[in-house]
Amino acid sequence: MHVGNSQFVLVAVTTAVIFLLLYLVTEDSTKIASPEIPVESIFDEEALERKGTTGSGAAKDPSPAPLPPVQLDPEVTKLVRAIKEATRVAAGGGGAEPSFSDDDRNAWNAENPCRSRRELLPKYARRKHVQDVERNGQWDEVLREYARLHRTCLRTSGNLTDYFMSKSTSNGCRFLVADVMPGAGLGNKVLVVLSNILYAILTQRVVLVPTATLLPFVFCEPFEGSSWRVDNATVPYPPLSHPSLWQLPQYFYKDFDRRMKEPARNLSGATGSRPYASAVTYDSGKVKDQWHPRDRFFCSQEQEEYRDVPWLYMTGCLYTLPNLFAVGSFRPTLEALFPDRMALTHLLRTVMLPGDTVWDRSIRIDDAYLAHADRRVGIQVRYKDGTPHYRKMNELYNARITECARANGILPNVDVSVDERTDDSHVAQAAHPKRSVVTVFIACLYTGLHDHLTRLYLRHPSAGGESVALVQVTHEDRQEFGVEVDRQALAEVVCLSFSDDLFVTPISTYGGLAQAYGALKPWFLEIRPRANQTCTRGVSVDICYQGGLQKYACPYDAAVDGQPISGVVPYLQKCIPEDYARGGVQLITAPLS
Repeated sequence: MHVGNSQFVLVAVTTAVIFLLLYLVTEDSTKIASPEIPVESIFDEEALERKGTTGSGAAKDPSPAPLPPVQLDPEVTKLVRAIKEATRVAAGGGGAEPSFSDDDRNAWNAENPCRSRRELLPKYARRKHVQDVERNGQWDEVLREYARLHRTCLRTSGNLTDYFMSKSTSNGCRFLVADVMPGAGLGNKVLVVLSNILYAILTQRVVLVPTATLLPFVFCEPFEGSSWRVDNATVPYPPLSHPSLWQLPQYFYKDFDRRMKEPARNLSGATGSRPYASAVTYDSGKVKDQWHPRDRFFCSQEQEEYRDVPWLYMTGCLYTLPNLFAVGSFRPTLEALFPDRMALTHLLRTVMLPGDTVWDRSIRIDDAYLAHADRRVGIQVRYKDGTPHYRKMNELYNARITECARANGILPNVDVSVDERTDDSHVAQAAHPKRSVVTVFIACLYTGLHDHLTRLYLRHPSAGGESVALVQVTHEDRQEFGVEVDRQALAEVVCLSFSDDLFVTPISTYGGLAQAYGALKPWFLEIRPRANQTCTRGVSVDICYQGGLQKYACPYDAAVDGQPISGVVPYLQKCIPEDYARGGVQLITAPLS
């Protein structure tokens, strides 16, 4: 572990830093502070209130007070009713889901603890220099209903292997296997799966996440009383390994086009029935098949066709959530459900919650280095081509980050006329007996930026008297893969998201995760060597869908086919060139009030 010279704090010892060091010496670092602000669980708060237990089923603490009743928008009400109807059908049509008693609930929460469900949001509420996004009560209600559907479908399906192999539709449930491309990093994996979870909820599908993605070992189980885990021994996938079980996308669209062009034969059934299982994307070795869905997937008519397919398989490595807003049949619901358009932030904070192993690490880092800071600055730096790129660009990146941060009042200027080794430095320090502490959390595979800022703020006092502390907890020098790697990566993403100000590297889903968790508009480091500027402020909390096209490709919807997406949906815009110069699509979030 590489902790950025925080033992001597990089500047003259101040009262705040002395308190921090005493805290580290006297406190057991494994003890985690309880949150100061109680947060309602998205799970069944009435049952928790009756039992007086926490969501984890561990300590017998009073449950947090529920939020005021939420008035659902009519479009959201339609979605909730659709989910309830799917649950009713799955339960056998009687309206009551299979028994899930208070004892069942407590047992499930005890087996699937998730402390971050209650403790994450207060970390954002404490920030002094940034406005946080409010809880979305409508989304919480939708998620509660979806958890009931998820639980009911898996319970009434029985043995899922038998259910799939027999092509059963006995309970009316529809499923989505949300996979990711092999070799994808944590950021890509989370964003791909989360995009597909939102799609599953909009279409009342039971989402299943393969254990091979490693995500089920890193995050909490999101749906109470159920599990999102699946493996290819339970449901045979990927599609190319089981071609007799899964229809590939090119054949899906070919059959669909034939049905659309021959409606009379379609009515007679001459063109054949819909597939039982279809791959929206699959690993064929070609970008168009595996990175993200084909353009026509984001068309209303095609989505109607997909509704008749009981099982879907999706893989990928690109974030596609913004284009769900482009689908005409989804857009009214999404606009009503997420009027701030911060869908990604709301999903991350409720569905992709750090598991307890990850959360413990994040809290230890926070307690030791971040909690007592007056301002927290996060900096994520990625060198896309590894060590050769780092050696070539390190000095330029360091200079640009420093210049940008100082020019925008994020990091203090230094008094280069005063050296801390001279007596003049003591005079400068005495002029600021009570200093504010700026803590900089750095996430990077290399130590170049940390070393640069250490030299800058250790050798010279800040012009305004601020103390600057630097923290970098890992520096592997190369990207690795595995459960432990993903857990540590997520712990650092969470710590970055606690920031008041965030710097990220363009085209980095890792930095994008931090900005979305934290509901932050980041500063993008300018990585083009010949550029005149040092950085650019982002225009949205949401991140860039790098593969998104600028025009609709919906042959059966003349109103939009060939039209610019931004002309139909004004808040879907090209990604800023400083982030992704090739275009892409970005969901422009509403300003925080």
